Amino acid sequence: MNIKTIGSIIVGGALMVFMAALNYTPAFATNLPDLKTAKVIEETRPEPLAQEPLVCLDCHRKPNIHTNEGVISSQTFCYDCHKKADIKKGNGSKGTTLQITPDTFNKNQPDHGFIACINCHTDVARSPHKTETGATCMECHPHHSEGPANEPHLRVSCQACHFQSKFVRLDPKDNRIKLAHMDYESTPISLSGHTLADVEDEETCKKCHFKKNPVGAPSAVLPSKSALCILCHNSPLAMGHPVFGFAGLIFVVGIFMMIAFWFKGSVKGEEKSLHRKISLSSESIWNTIFSKQFFSLIKIFILDVLFQRRILKESVSRWSMHSLIFTAILLRFGLSLFTAIGFYFNPEASLMTALIDKNHWFTAFSNDLLGLFILLGILWALVKRFIVKPDYVVSEYQDNITLILIGSLVLLGFFLEGARIIVTMIPCGTAAYSFVGYMVSRVLSAFPFDWASIYPLMWYVHGVVAAVFIAWLPFGKMRHIFNTPLTYFIEAVDGVKKKKRV
Repeated sequence: MNIKTIGSIIVGGALMVFMAALNYTPAFATNLPDLKTAKVIEETRPEPLAQEPLVCLDCHRKPNIHTNEGVISSQTFCYDCHKKADIKKGNGSKGTTLQITPDTFNKNQPDHGFIACINCHTDVARSPHKTETGATCMECHPHHSEGPANEPHLRVSCQACHFQSKFVRLDPKDNRIKLAHMDYESTPISLSGHTLADVEDEETCKKCHFKKNPVGAPSAVLPSKSALCILCHNSPLAMGHPVFGFAGLIFVVGIFMMIAFWFKGSVKGEEKSLHRKISLSSESIWNTIFSKQFFSLIKIFILDVLFQRRILKESVSRWSMHSLIFTAILLRFGLSLFTAIGFYFNPEASLMTALIDKNHWFTAFSNDLLGLFILLGILWALVKRFIVKPDYVVSEYQDNITLILIGSLVLLGFFLEGARIIVTMIPCGTAAYSFVGYMVSRVLSAFPFDWASIYPLMWYVHGVVAAVFIAWLPFGKMRHIFNTPLTYFIEAVDGVKKKKRV
């Protein structure tokens, strides 16, 4: 050992003695525990995560559930508890089992096999571990329209229809029909299979629609509305009950007969050849559309057809009476058509959901208000025809039939609405927006009838009257709704001098 090495050892040792005397700890040693602290840490050190029971953050780290790997990872966390046979909701042996295994789920839910559980059960990450909303089907699926189930069934939860279970309940908290976890004898039932029901089978509908059901559903499964009902109601693109198909056929035949009658006359000098008349008419229509006259026709349509300017010039009283009926029907038809088209292209829009919901304040109020306008117009016309009897009013049987049909439709509609409010137990705060129907329901409720059984009969009577009205349109006095606008247009195109034609 040379002198240099010995000197280094001596200097280093002296430096360590000096630092110890000052109780100095170097920076690199500040985080090193002493022996006592190290012993405490060792005694309190947790076991590895794999051996610890799962806690919230273990399950809800939110893997990327938009990938197959993330879905499988998320499902595995749920299955870790729910695959056990003894997992139940409630106390004791009568609790509802919540067991679900990958085999049963994949068998009963083939379309949801690669969807994470938390995609549907979005609010389960809570303490205590439970759900308050259930599966949120609306996150992926929009409301269906009138077609699939004859009605939107907006008060009914998706699971109540689409799960294979015979038992449902009416939740008094939100007045919604939901899937029951107990039968009508208060015995818990298992829904753990997530088995989907065949909603095309009418037997599925009968879980609600039977006599003296506890959820306020009509006692019978009613058929779908017809596309012909769009004149006043939101309707599916379907023919519905056969009576509507028969009425539609008569309506089409009547329209063809009316057109054939039009072509019996002269068309631009042609009196004999039907083929030539059709050709000249088509040519005239085509030339008018692509000419300045088209804007004149739009003006005539708005002023003389929609706002009935010529009737107003004749008589304010007659215009008022006519507008109550015609404008109200036109507005209901426009609203129904707008709803049908809008829902078809954007079923998830909140506006479209409101318009198909007959309990929504706007839909309920507007339907009753326009229906009341029609009824007031009918009463006004009846008083003029049979009581006042002015000289210019000529009472014809066709007019009387039309008034009777429209008046009966509106009256039956209000009675039907009142019965619906009673049967479905709509709360007063919601039902009051259907102000006419609600008043009718208060009157009807004074009679101790089984309205759930009477309601289907009332629906069929209303439907038959509607079918008769549609079939009558081309043959009765109401055919002027086709003839009058056409006459106005022909006058404008051909330059015929305008006369007092109403």
